Amino acid sequence: MKSKHMIIIACAALFGATQAKAQGQSLPILTASPDSKTASMGNVSVASDGMYLYNTPSAFFNTDKRFTADASASLYEKEDGAQGLFGLYTATIGYKLFKRHSLFGGFRYVGGLKFNGYDMMGEPTKEYKPYDWTIDLGYSYMIGNGLAAYATGAFIFSHLSKNAYGGAFSVGLSYTKDNLTMAKRPANVMIDAKVEAIGPDLDYGNGHKSSMPTHVSLGGKMEVDVTDMHKVGAALGTRYFFRPTDAKVFMLGGGVEYTYNNLLSARVGYEYGDHDLSHFTMGAGVKYHNLRINGAYMLKTADGGKSYCTIGLGYDF
Repeated sequence: MKSKHMIIIACAALFGATQAKAQGQSLPILTASPDSKTASMGNVSVASDGMYLYNTPSAFFNTDKRFTADASASLYEKEDGAQGLFGLYTATIGYKLFKRHSLFGGFRYVGGLKFNGYDMMGEPTKEYKPYDWTIDLGYSYMIGNGLAAYATGAFIFSHLSKNAYGGAFSVGLSYTKDNLTMAKRPANVMIDAKVEAIGPDLDYGNGHKSSMPTHVSLGGKMEVDVTDMHKVGAALGTRYFFRPTDAKVFMLGGGVEYTYNNLLSARVGYEYGDHDLSHFTMGAGVKYHNLRINGAYMLKTADGGKSYCTIGLGYDF
């Protein structure tokens, strides 16, 4: 019984360390952005124009579309001491009800790594394949005059050597101002504030628990139509993780975007993060009618970090 207990704890600790390298907290499925545009602009969630459920749900009100759907895959560089490839896979849809209500649903899966297990004598036992998945729901409400509120919730399943179930929720407010001018050109701004991943610890049994990566987030973006064919945008945001209490993390990101003819976009940014979590970010996108295709690459700035890429596909109508 003691050997089994030690193996469970060792496997949990190893997977926790792997996840921490991926995003700085346990349960990266709740913190890593699955959106390519967001990732390429310093991981500022308010910069997104898709994948609304996992960024800023109320941003959907800024479009004239009734339905939105997105899917993405994020792949991290190979992990030392593990087999396989760590990845985050996401799909989400959203539907606008009248002018003041929007509903969202989504699914996330993270995993792909394999670890060899050992007993107390150092002999190999079995292979461990940890993974997490979530089923997510969201709702946003347009209060009026550009002010909107939203809430999201997630049912979480996590498998290390044993299973754990739990839930978390997030709440936020956003403010949008259109019809602005910048240097006599049309412009718009959006500000977003939220608290994310609120919930009790996940209990895997045998005394091992994993705390939710609860954090506060604040961000803003501005877009300016320089000419009829050229648009530029900028975004800035920060996140502060205060749970787990012994692993607090501060992150600050920003990015810029250039768009030609509402068709082709190029993006670059930087994300600062405590504990070797900083990245240079870059990406590009194509938008043709209702179809969106985006890609991003996050380049680590320290040996202890992890580089990763994200590819996303979206459709609105």
